[in-house]
Amino acid sequence: MDKIIKELITTALKKVLDSKIELDESAWIVERPTDLSHGDWTSNVAMKLFGQLKANAKEGDDFKFGSARELAMAIAEDIENQKSNLKDGNIEKIEVAGPGFINFSVSDKFYTAKMTDMLGKGATMIPQTKKGQKIIVEFTDPNPFKEFHIGHVYSNCVGEAISRLYEAVGATVQRACYQGDVGMHVAKSIWGVLSKLSTDFPEAKDWKQALDELGHQPLSKRIQFLGQAYALGATAYKDDEQAKKDIATINYYTYLAGQDQLVEAENWQPQVDYKQLIQDTALDYEQIKTLYQTGRAWSLDYFESIYQRLGTKFDEYYFESLMGEYGLKLVKEYLGKGVFEESQGAVIFPGKKHGLHDRVFINSVGLPTYEAKELGLAPEKYKRFPYDKSLVITGNEIDEYFKVLLKALSIIQPELASKTVHLSHAMVRLPEGKMSSRTGKIITGEWLLNEAKARSLAKIKEIKTDKSGKATPEIIDAKSMDNISEVVGLAAVKYSLLKSSIGQDIAFSFDESLSFQGNSGPYLLYSYVRTQSIWSKLAGSVDLEEYITKSIDTLLNNKAYLKHKLEIDEKLTLRYIAVYIDAVNEAVRTHSPHVLAGAVFNLATAFNTFYAHHQVVSGELKDLSQIDPATAWRLLLTRAVGLTIKHGLNVLGIPVVDKM
Repeated sequence: MDKIIKELITTALKKVLDSKIELDESAWIVERPTDLSHGDWTSNVAMKLFGQLKANAKEGDDFKFGSARELAMAIAEDIENQKSNLKDGNIEKIEVAGPGFINFSVSDKFYTAKMTDMLGKGATMIPQTKKGQKIIVEFTDPNPFKEFHIGHVYSNCVGEAISRLYEAVGATVQRACYQGDVGMHVAKSIWGVLSKLSTDFPEAKDWKQALDELGHQPLSKRIQFLGQAYALGATAYKDDEQAKKDIATINYYTYLAGQDQLVEAENWQPQVDYKQLIQDTALDYEQIKTLYQTGRAWSLDYFESIYQRLGTKFDEYYFESLMGEYGLKLVKEYLGKGVFEESQGAVIFPGKKHGLHDRVFINSVGLPTYEAKELGLAPEKYKRFPYDKSLVITGNEIDEYFKVLLKALSIIQPELASKTVHLSHAMVRLPEGKMSSRTGKIITGEWLLNEAKARSLAKIKEIKTDKSGKATPEIIDAKSMDNISEVVGLAAVKYSLLKSSIGQDIAFSFDESLSFQGNSGPYLLYSYVRTQSIWSKLAGSVDLEEYITKSIDTLLNNKAYLKHKLEIDEKLTLRYIAVYIDAVNEAVRTHSPHVLAGAVFNLATAFNTFYAHHQVVSGELKDLSQIDPATAWRLLLTRAVGLTIKHGLNVLGIPVVDKM
């Protein structure tokens, strides 16, 4: 419809203006107004072009428009004359408002047809604008040996939502996770493990028995142990010179362990002789290797349990131990070609030459830095999945680093750099204060999800009680309530993180995120459940989805609903369904899940207003083919709203429940 309106305006301009005048058509737009009571579409064409026209008018010319509003009136009048020539007749009213806005209202028939299409086609109503494209989305990126914190939850929510947005418009998406399984954080953690095994398991005869006993504890306890070990190692590295020396050796050993695995698996030609870097030490390589491999496996299993709760399944995992070797080889190759430079025993990319800053890619002892590892990641991704676009989602604290990295990549492999988009998100703030893995003060993702679930359960129990305080039957089924509270808690967390622009810091509040009123995940879930409850009362003991499917077919075939004259609340609800469809593509175009979240919330709010003012069904309905037009139309609307909210929540990574 926006394209049709723009064509009408362009045709009108040619008639009301001197056709010889060249106008900048990109200067004006046709868009949906924020307040839909002002019409369905609006254009600023008159206000944008009036100044240009007046400036272009030659001295002495008879300039016939005294204001932008007068120009708008002339355009509107011409379009009114064009309306009769339109085959679909969807434009019902044209009005000029304020200083010169031209507002367009479309017919009920237009929106009712949209509703009918959605009921018949469902999610396929969304234009498949990215069909045939291959998109890789890298997100979450937790480091083994460190706990999965709230920042990882945020990255996961953003990445999963963007992945699903691309899938919603037809793209083939691969989800990728890049994890730091080598580096000083690993070495510090392993040093801490060595210390804690002897103190936490004093009766074990040796470290192997202690490790075995630890391995029999629940996974969450093992991960907590690793987190505490890291905090212990980080402190020792800072305060104890011998510990610092041992941790440096452990670091080389972990790189060597990763390299050994690569040599065995891919017959890789090692790029660094790590053994030459290791000075005399009492540390046992085989012991370090065992602790490294065991702790790494525990971490990855733990991460997988979190991904399952969050609704993410990664297609590919990439590890620094492998990418470091690839990146090191690239840097050495392009050092000889002048892309990189030697500086004080290290190898740097001279970012200052490109208006950025210099960064080290190989440090003074020959180890690849994070930059070199990331450089090796891009071609490896493309090798495994030849993508049209690669999205990399990280926190915004590494924005400047990424600018340098992409510049280096643009010189080495420009075709991959041109396909790479770095999306950075801001930070999540909680009342509990700043996180620090070094001190062990971590707000873990698991704690956040568990706390949201527990508070959801308490809130639902509070709602589901009668005046005497006795629980209603819905909460007797403990298994169902456990599932509902998990979904409500997940909705509270995810929606709270996604409803704001990813560039803004988020102040997370349990009270706001768990509210069943206002802009929250539970409110949207409750709105969906409301659409289901209307139909479930009609279905009785019959399978709900089967009953709805048959009933919708009956109502659509009857076509009695087409005779219903729409009330204002009904019109607004229909319009927000159409707005939602547009919002999906806008959210993809701008990589903005909050655009979609806002569209779902606006639809839910419009539906709840409609529901408060109008009765959908009165009494029993035994024969849906004989019901009055208003009831038929409202039943169809309720179904369309339910499908749309469910689709939106699914794209945001939020599952739904039929009862609450």
